[in-house]
Amino acid sequence: MPKEWFRMKLKKASIYLLGFVSMCIIFSACYYMSYLHALNEFNKRAIERKDELYALMEKAEPTPSVPHEVENTVPVNVPQETIVLPTTKYTLEIYDMKKDTLLTEELNPPAEFVGLTREEIEQYLADYMNDMTLSEYNKGLISYELISFSEDEIVMKKTYNEDFVPFRFYVVVKDGYVVVYNSDLKSVYSYTHIEAKELPEEDRIKLSAGIYVNSVEELYALLESYSS
Repeated sequence: MPKEWFRMKLKKASIYLLGFVSMCIIFSACYYMSYLHALNEFNKRAIERKDELYALMEKAEPTPSVPHEVENTVPVNVPQETIVLPTTKYTLEIYDMKKDTLLTEELNPPAEFVGLTREEIEQYLADYMNDMTLSEYNKGLISYELISFSEDEIVMKKTYNEDFVPFRFYVVVKDGYVVVYNSDLKSVYSYTHIEAKELPEEDRIKLSAGIYVNSVEELYALLESYSS
């Protein structure tokens, strides 16, 4: 009895296994057939699209060629304006009228000059003279001019004369104390500890209007007279 029962169970298991394997084979075959059909349809449509693309390309008109960067071209006969280049030779002449001496220096062009035209250089020099530094004023700068201008070299000349400096210092009373200004009348050269109320009336009157001094020696002599 147990053997018969075991045989029946084994037979049923074999039938189930055989059925499962058969079903897997059937499903695999169906999937493979579907894949081949889909692949065939894809290739067929790809060939049709390729033929359509070739047909459109044959009908399309050729695109006219456009000159490259036409807007940036420069006519050959139009001269370009000369500017200062980093390679331009820069010569600076310094003439001292009082001593009658001329010093010539050959330098690299200053960064602020590079890229400027002749007219722009001349405007720069005019602005420099109209708003010169205090040191240039005290040295007696009377002119700054452009001697020659080309792409290869620019030559400039500074002319000085100390005798043309009207004054170097300006002495006046501020907040009750004697203060020394530079010749620009803006920057302070020295704050002194001299109180105006301790000075004679004549000195206070002069200081109220301001005293112009031409040299350091004259300035020190004036301040010493106030302290004595």
